[in-house]
Amino acid sequence: MQTENANLHPKKIVSEYGDLLSLINEQDNPEPLKILPGALPESLLPFPQTIIRHALSIYLLHQDYIEEREIIEDAYAFLDNFIPDEEHDLFRSLQNSMSAKGRLDYSGWAGDTDLSYAMMLLRMRTRHMKKRKKQAAHELKSLRRIIGLPDKIFPQGGEDAEETQELELNL
Repeated sequence: MQTENANLHPKKIVSEYGDLLSLINEQDNPEPLKILPGALPESLLPFPQTIIRHALSIYLLHQDYIEEREIIEDAYAFLDNFIPDEEHDLFRSLQNSMSAKGRLDYSGWAGDTDLSYAMMLLRMRTRHMKKRKKQAAHELKSLRRIIGLPDKIFPQGGEDAEETQELELNL
């Protein structure tokens, strides 16, 4: 992970983060956590989350194309899937301790970390990720308003997607 550098242009930061997302999408590596779907170790990020989030915001404010804007918004929201490496490792260990039947194998729980602590941390992280997802949606809504776009009022996809996009643009 690179440290903050005043000479870095938001486009470079967004590009490197986009490269990471493409790599994750193509390789399915690292293996996803089943007990916390979507969670990835923070150390994969090319820059700290705050710098990437700021660069995505700046890039979004200057983006004119709908398709590009939607990709940036998705990347912005996905950023919250990156969790501290220590937690990711703990959750990976917890997941590996589970048997094929979905029950916890207490004999396989190694280390001096208390199992109840790991479960509590998992619940806290899950709540935090849900809260951040809502917060990111509000941040994106604010950014859309700053550039004069309407809030996303219709779900995207399906056969009415083009009409919906046109309607959103004309509101």
